[in-house]
Amino acid sequence: MHRITTMSAGTLDALPHNGTVLLLLQISGLPHGESYPHMVMTGIVSCIIALVAVLLLGSVFGSF
Repeated sequence: MHRITTMSAGTLDALPHNGTVLLLLQISGLPHGESYPHMVMTGIVSCIIALVAVLLLGSVFGSF
């Protein structure tokens, strides 16, 4: 259960007010509005897909 909770909380790392996101945008020199949709796709959507895969595999093989 701890791993599932950690994976689902991983999507919070890509929120726009996160310090890492702000630092990355400042270093790259890109505006927030232009680059944030790409961060959503790589950070949030990929974590949700991985979470769904783990939940399905855990349900099928009985690891919960």
